[in-house]
Amino acid sequence: MKMQTLRLPEQEIPVAHGADICVVGGSCTGVFAAVTAARLGARVALVELNGLFGGVATAGLVNIWHSLHDAEGKRQIIAGLTGEMIDRLKRRDASGPAHGLCYVLNTAELALELDALLVETGVRPFLHAMFS
Repeated sequence: MKMQTLRLPEQEIPVAHGADICVVGGSCTGVFAAVTAARLGARVALVELNGLFGGVATAGLVNIWHSLHDAEGKRQIIAGLTGEMIDRLKRRDASGPAHGLCYVLNTAELALELDALLVETGVRPFLHAMFS
Protein backbone atom coordinates (compact mmCIF):
# COMPACT_ATOMS: atom_id res chain seq x y z
CA MET A 1 0.00 0.00 0.00
CA LYS A 2 1.35 3.42 -0.97
CA MET A 3 1.86 5.84 1.93
CA GLN A 4 -0.35 8.90 1.76
CA THR A 5 1.17 12.33 2.02
CA LEU A 6 -0.14 15.80 2.68
CA ARG A 7 1.30 18.83 0.90
CA LEU A 8 1.21 22.13 2.79
CA PRO A 9 1.75 25.47 1.09
CA GLU A 10 4.75 27.49 2.17
CA GLN A 11 3.99 29.48 5.29
CA GLU A 12 5.67 32.16 7.32
CA ILE A 13 5.46 31.27 10.99
CA PRO A 14 6.64 33.81 13.57
CA VAL A 15 9.30 32.58 15.96
CA ALA A 16 7.94 32.79 19.51
CA HIS A 17 11.22 32.03 21.27
CA GLY A 18 14.79 31.08 20.46
CA ALA A 19 16.28 28.17 22.41
CA ASP A 20 19.05 25.60 22.22
CA ILE A 21 16.61 22.79 22.93
CA CYS A 22 12.86 22.54 22.51
CA VAL A 23 11.12 19.75 24.39
CA VAL A 24 7.74 18.94 22.87
CA GLY A 25 5.36 17.44 25.42
CA GLY A 26 5.07 18.57 29.01
CA SER A 27 4.47 15.28 30.80
CA CYS A 28 6.50 14.75 33.97
CA THR A 29 9.13 13.13 31.76
CA GLY A 30 9.11 16.12 29.39
CA VAL A 31 9.46 18.54 32.30
CA PHE A 32 12.33 16.47 33.71
CA ALA A 33 14.08 16.45 30.31
CA ALA A 34 13.71 20.22 29.98
CA VAL A 35 14.91 20.86 33.54
CA THR A 36 17.91 18.57 33.12
CA ALA A 37 18.94 20.35 29.90
CA ALA A 38 18.53 23.76 31.57
CA ARG A 39 20.59 22.67 34.58
CA LEU A 40 23.32 21.68 32.13
CA GLY A 41 23.33 25.21 30.73
CA ALA A 42 21.06 25.00 27.68
CA ARG A 43 18.40 27.59 26.86
CA VAL A 44 15.27 25.45 26.86
CA ALA A 45 11.69 25.84 25.72
CA LEU A 46 8.96 23.40 26.73
CA VAL A 47 5.84 23.14 24.56
CA GLU A 48 2.62 21.56 25.87
CA LEU A 49 -0.77 21.40 24.17
CA ASN A 50 -2.70 21.20 27.45
CA GLY A 51 -3.13 23.94 30.02
CA LEU A 52 -0.86 22.39 32.64
CA PHE A 53 2.30 20.34 32.85
CA GLY A 54 2.45 16.79 34.14
CA GLY A 55 0.63 14.86 31.44
CA VAL A 56 -1.60 12.03 32.56
CA ALA A 57 -0.41 12.35 36.15
CA THR A 58 -1.92 15.83 36.50
CA ALA A 59 -4.54 16.09 33.75
CA GLY A 60 -5.76 12.52 34.31
CA LEU A 61 -5.52 12.74 38.12
CA VAL A 62 -3.25 9.71 38.38
CA ASN A 63 -2.32 10.05 42.03
CA ILE A 64 -0.06 7.01 42.47
CA TRP A 65 3.61 6.88 41.49
CA HIS A 66 5.89 3.86 41.63
CA SER A 67 8.35 3.40 44.46
CA LEU A 68 11.95 4.49 44.13
CA HIS A 69 13.00 1.09 45.47
CA ASP A 70 13.13 -2.44 44.15
CA ALA A 71 10.15 -4.80 44.55
CA GLU A 72 11.42 -5.92 47.98
CA GLY A 73 11.80 -2.30 49.10
CA LYS A 74 15.42 -2.92 50.05
CA ARG A 75 17.44 -1.00 47.49
CA GLN A 76 16.80 2.37 45.86
CA ILE A 77 16.92 1.96 42.08
CA ILE A 78 15.40 5.27 40.93
CA ALA A 79 16.72 8.73 41.80
CA GLY A 80 17.14 12.02 40.01
CA LEU A 81 14.22 14.32 39.37
CA THR A 82 11.62 11.69 40.27
CA GLY A 83 13.06 11.51 43.78
CA GLU A 84 13.49 15.27 43.91
CA MET A 85 9.84 15.78 42.96
CA ILE A 86 8.65 13.34 45.62
CA ASP A 87 10.74 15.23 48.20
CA ARG A 88 9.26 18.54 47.05
CA LEU A 89 5.75 17.11 47.34
CA LYS A 90 6.49 15.77 50.83
CA ARG A 91 7.49 19.29 51.93
CA ARG A 92 4.04 20.43 50.75
CA ASP A 93 2.45 17.50 52.63
CA ALA A 94 1.27 16.34 49.19
CA SER A 95 2.90 12.91 48.98
CA GLY A 96 3.28 9.88 51.15
CA PRO A 97 3.95 6.16 50.92
CA ALA A 98 1.13 3.74 50.17
CA HIS A 99 1.73 0.07 50.92
CA GLY A 100 5.51 0.56 50.58
CA LEU A 101 5.64 -0.03 46.83
CA CYS A 102 4.27 3.28 45.60
CA TYR A 103 3.61 6.90 46.54
CA VAL A 104 0.24 8.59 46.77
CA LEU A 105 0.36 12.21 45.66
CA ASN A 106 -1.84 15.26 45.27
CA THR A 107 -1.93 15.92 41.51
CA ALA A 108 -2.85 19.61 41.88
CA GLU A 109 0.22 20.12 44.06
CA LEU A 110 2.29 18.17 41.52
CA ALA A 111 1.24 20.63 38.79
CA LEU A 112 2.30 23.53 41.01
CA GLU A 113 5.66 21.95 41.81
CA LEU A 114 6.35 21.22 38.15
CA ASP A 115 5.65 24.89 37.36
CA ALA A 116 7.95 26.01 40.17
CA LEU A 117 10.72 23.71 38.96
CA LEU A 118 10.49 25.16 35.45
CA VAL A 119 10.62 28.73 36.77
CA GLU A 120 13.61 27.94 39.03
CA THR A 121 15.62 26.50 36.16
CA GLY A 122 14.71 29.18 33.62
CA VAL A 123 12.86 26.89 31.19
CA ARG A 124 10.55 28.93 28.91
CA PRO A 125 7.11 27.29 29.18
CA PHE A 126 4.49 27.30 26.44
CA LEU A 127 1.04 26.01 27.41
CA HIS A 128 -1.90 25.63 25.01
CA ALA A 129 0.76 25.60 22.30
CA MET A 130 1.92 23.52 19.37
CA PHE A 131 5.35 23.17 17.79
CA SER A 132 6.26 23.92 14.18
